[in-house]
Amino acid sequence: MNEPSLLDREYAPSSVARGPAGSLRRYRTRSDAARARLHVREAVRYGTAAAERCHVFPAAPSPGAEYGAPALVFVHGGHWQELGIDDSCFPAENAVAHGYAYVAVGYGLAPARTLPDMIASVRAALSWLAGTGGPSHGIDPDRIHVAGSSAGAHLLAAALAHPAAPRVRSACLLSGLYDLREIPRTYVNDAVGLTPRLAQECSPLGMPAPRCAEVLLAVGEHETATYLRQQDAYAAYLAALGVPVTTRTVPDRDHFDLPLDLADPATPFGRLSLEQLGAAESHFEKER
Repeated sequence: MNEPSLLDREYAPSSVARGPAGSLRRYRTRSDAARARLHVREAVRYGTAAAERCHVFPAAPSPGAEYGAPALVFVHGGHWQELGIDDSCFPAENAVAHGYAYVAVGYGLAPARTLPDMIASVRAALSWLAGTGGPSHGIDPDRIHVAGSSAGAHLLAAALAHPAAPRVRSACLLSGLYDLREIPRTYVNDAVGLTPRLAQECSPLGMPAPRCAEVLLAVGEHETATYLRQQDAYAAYLAALGVPVTTRTVPDRDHFDLPLDLADPATPFGRLSLEQLGAAESHFEKER
């Protein structure tokens, strides 16, 4: 068997992660637990494609929620070819406990779906929530926050850059790839099938500013140099476009266990992500 190339290793988060299989198992077991303990509306259609479904966890009833509750929308990772919405519900209990609805978005996987398909699906999910979908599940369409990990971070960044995308209150993007031009030369492309031209066209680094009031970018301490470099490059790009952006390299975390902090307010990054949501909500209330 051939040894992976240096470039392949740079795009393989597991090459430096400490226990990726255990983290992936926790995604599913904690998601299963959230679905068992909370009220959830499963596999809700948000579009016409078979893959365009989401799990919706309504917020707890609140007497003062005149316009509906805010929502945290999560888009999973998996190099665009693994995982799904059943692995994406682990932050739901924390979100609902803090007054948010929670939505886990599915978008289908390569090779059956292309990256443009996936980007369009994520944008369709956001448009549905900001249109009729959100209010039908008790969500205020003006108070949508998004979070995504790895491929999900990329898809959100690309979807929000489209001029027809709804504007969201905040985005928390974890371990994302924002410049895809090297992907055609890596093992990732065996399933994804990007041409050099399509890799350029699907790169958020070079797209218009995302339609988002503020962005938090984070990577784990134990990531490859490529993921650290891509975060720095995208942060500089957003700042040049005038987008308020905060970056974090989270100590003692890797590509796979960092998303689990979204479910745990006792962790430093879990607290930071909640603070971002709270600050964005405060700004919105002042505007309203």
